[in-house]
Amino acid sequence: MARLAITSVIDTDHVADIVWRAVRCHASQIASYGHLPDLPETELRALWARQYFYRAISTVNGGRAREADLFEGIPR
Repeated sequence: MARLAITSVIDTDHVADIVWRAVRCHASQIASYGHLPDLPETELRALWARQYFYRAISTVNGGRAREADLFEGIPR
């Protein structure tokens, strides 16, 4: 099985509590993680402080560098 390299890391520390609230809205999808809701606040914050993505095709830098903005290179 091929491993996919992480191409984008987004700092979401400033909204980690919002991310966790959003995840909890999908209880049926996190049920297999058992004690996730019982983790201390510091560990939950560490889980949701960064989001990791794999971009199938990077039009920004050809995959040569890790991106920090999923919308980089898209005209605004």
